[in-house]
Amino acid sequence: MLGPPLTPRERAVLAAVERRLTNPEIASELFISVRTVESHIASLRRKLGAESRADLVAAAREVRDAAVRVPANPLRGRGRDLSELEAAVRAGDLLTLVGPGGVGKTRLALEFAKAQADRTPVIVEFEHATSSDVVNRITRVLGLEASPHEDLLASVGVALTAQPYLLVLDNADHVGPATRSMLARLRPLAPGLKVVVTSRTPLGDDGEHVHLVPPLAADGVDAPAGALLRDRLSAHGHAPSPADESIVDHIAARLDGLPLALELAASAARHLPLAELSARLDRDFATLDRATPEGRHRSLETAFEWTWHLLGEEERDVLQRLAALPRTFDIDLATAVTREGADGIVLRLLDRSLLVPAFGDGGRWRLLAVMREFVLARTDPQVVREVLRRHADWVTVVSERFIARARTDASKEAMGLSVMLCPEVNAALRWSLAERDPVAVRLSALLAVGVEQYGSDADSVEALAMGAHDEWLLERATPSQLLALGNALAFFDIEVVGRLAGRALAVADPVDPQQQRAAHQLAGLAAAYGSQPAAALPHLEIAERLAVEQDDPWDAAAARQFRGVALRSIAVQEGRRSDVADAVEAFEAAMRGYARAGDETHVNNVRFMMALTAAESGYDSERAARWAAECVAYSEATANEHELAHGRLVQATLGLDESGEIDELLASFRHLGDLRCVHRVLMLRADRAADPRSRVAALREASAIATAAGDRARQIAAVERLVAAQRDAGDHAGVLAALDTLSELAGHSAALAACPPDQLGTFLGETAPA
Repeated sequence: MLGPPLTPRERAVLAAVERRLTNPEIASELFISVRTVESHIASLRRKLGAESRADLVAAAREVRDAAVRVPANPLRGRGRDLSELEAAVRAGDLLTLVGPGGVGKTRLALEFAKAQADRTPVIVEFEHATSSDVVNRITRVLGLEASPHEDLLASVGVALTAQPYLLVLDNADHVGPATRSMLARLRPLAPGLKVVVTSRTPLGDDGEHVHLVPPLAADGVDAPAGALLRDRLSAHGHAPSPADESIVDHIAARLDGLPLALELAASAARHLPLAELSARLDRDFATLDRATPEGRHRSLETAFEWTWHLLGEEERDVLQRLAALPRTFDIDLATAVTREGADGIVLRLLDRSLLVPAFGDGGRWRLLAVMREFVLARTDPQVVREVLRRHADWVTVVSERFIARARTDASKEAMGLSVMLCPEVNAALRWSLAERDPVAVRLSALLAVGVEQYGSDADSVEALAMGAHDEWLLERATPSQLLALGNALAFFDIEVVGRLAGRALAVADPVDPQQQRAAHQLAGLAAAYGSQPAAALPHLEIAERLAVEQDDPWDAAAARQFRGVALRSIAVQEGRRSDVADAVEAFEAAMRGYARAGDETHVNNVRFMMALTAAESGYDSERAARWAAECVAYSEATANEHELAHGRLVQATLGLDESGEIDELLASFRHLGDLRCVHRVLMLRADRAADPRSRVAALREASAIATAAGDRARQIAAVERLVAAQRDAGDHAGVLAALDTLSELAGHSAALAACPPDQLGTFLGETAPA
């Protein structure tokens, strides 16, 4: 407000002056005398420092601009929205901002109104309006007074033609039909008027442009959701320390970037340490409440109740069932867990901003985490269980159709479908395991093939590991299903793969060639990647022979691939360069077999193994570089993240990529759950470490990773190098501890016990104590 506060009558007179009315016209409109009008104008000039009527018009605009009260904290992550709003207002007269409660529609509308240089903003709040009160609220903001016999809307139309205006109607949810009807009459009366409405539901006007206001992005460096949370924490006197940065980002992601939830979290942080607040939010959102301000933004509960009460019984039922789904959904899945014909209700829920796009393409949706919890608190647990049962059945049917063609479909479309399906199968598998539902066995095999064919993610790999350790599931799995599990877990936990192989050999029907092939192939895989690669060769010979007899080129190629892995390991263990050439020859045979089967993904995977074998052994660096480049090109063309990381790993091994590739590769393989390649990258980091202590740190982590993966050979390799690194770092206690570990792993204790004290001292880099 500029200057002293104005009385209601002074505001009405000032609004009339702004519309260029004469004093007699003002007197007639306000039912007062001309002398009274002159008295009010004199008071306005004095209060607003205006020397002329033109100054009063300018002051009226400043007073109206000052009424657009925007919070002092910076607007985060809305630059694109503001640009799109500007374009939409230039193109049309009616723009509706829609989005879930607490997403920041009002803030965005006010910021947009404040930024208008050529239009005077008129802000009308409809939060507590009734259908009969819509026009009255606009007239009060405009300072209009009319007799009961006059058409108020006609007066509003005349008032809004005095100059370019931007009419902002905020929170029109409860009065949507009345607002639509009012605007249908008003806009012809005020040509050129621009109207911005905020609502959780579009008005439904034919000329309406709908702009969806999404939550703030919470992923990536400097994500706006994290920035907003930091702003609000600082405003509450609790600026996060550098040690809290990751916790702030976690909270912002957990709250889906919803601005109201972030504000409530910052308010709660006045009373709780951030780590405790984060832990509580991981459990539920009960912490997100505050004493003030009263109204719909006091808590998430009050914010969402606003919309919940607008829903009909059918809409609530469908929303509850969608909330029970573990992840995202499309129309087909939504129909599967509700009923036929529910797609129209789903679209109505979208219109009410209760569902948000899952991937930004409009084809799949989800509930925000905070909205989901609100709805589930109002949902019968039996309904939730029924939905999860239907979800598991639906996922099984869809995945079986997809996996049936997975071996021969390396398209980007297939990769995209895999990225969508894997988390769904993962969630269904976890539920079915917990419920002891027989569909878990099929789901585990389906997820395993998807992970092995299109690339993994740590969450799906962990779900498969749960199945591989679950005795109930293993008792029901066929050798082929056990083989699928083993294939997918070979880079994660070779020890459990060995146990799967033992079970497959034990249960395989001796007269069933398919079961025998699967069991021996799994046994060959486990041994090839384990500590006794020579033991793999007889199993793989049987598996290959049976695959050829069954005219199965894909499984024959797989047996040859694992034979290459075994020969490579033998070459490393025994230092026999000739076996490297044999391994490459086996890999080349596998590539030809996969090509005949139409599986380009596995052709590329074997190419990576050839390249890595040649690079690590020094067998042929030139061919290794060429193979690695081919791997990268293929993986980029098919958007296969796992194979792309493989190709770049070989390039890093060859020293062909020096732009921070070690850290990037570590992050990629951790995300993929590929512990074997995490180990490889850590060993590379140790090779490149500039000082012994950094080398020790990398090797210790590599040893821990190999232990977690049940990979004794790689653990021994890391600890052997750790001994030397700790000696170079002067950590003699560490050397002895590493030697003890080696003695447990590989029987080095006898050699160490026989080592004379003077030689032990030389080994440790100092004279041994007497």
